[in-house]
Amino acid sequence: MTAPFLSLAQIRNRLILTARWVLREHRPGPDGRCPICRTAGCPAPTAARDVLRAATEVQLWSAAAQPDESEREDPQQTG
Repeated sequence: MTAPFLSLAQIRNRLILTARWVLREHRPGPDGRCPICRTAGCPAPTAARDVLRAATEVQLWSAAAQPDESEREDPQQTG
């Protein structure tokens, strides 16, 4: 499927899965270098962590915007 046919939740989930895959693949080896890039300061894991952080913040914002059960008015209790 292409992006125009995906929901925002599906796009977010794909971003998270891709970021986790990058973190697994670019994990430093015993010598401290990335096995893919062969550098000591590989920027890919940093970017993947930023994507994960942003994706979880978006989920927290949407959950925080909804009132919890105690804040909702119950029509049976009023009156």
